[in-house]
Amino acid sequence: MSSTLQEAVQALKTIKVKPCIPRKKKVADELLGKFKGIIPGGKTSTQFIKELRASLYGKIK
Repeated sequence: MSSTLQEAVQALKTIKVKPCIPRKKKVADELLGKFKGIIPGGKTSTQFIKELRASLYGKIK
């Protein structure tokens, strides 16, 4: 079965493509920048959390 280029183009035009479903944002992208400034400068998040845990020891029941 032979076909011409025009028939091939017509066949491709009839193909329907589903629209893309928008992806949900990743949690990291949603939270990016929301907590800026909470961790003091010069400290890593790990150091900051360790200090918080040490200062709250025995105060929470």
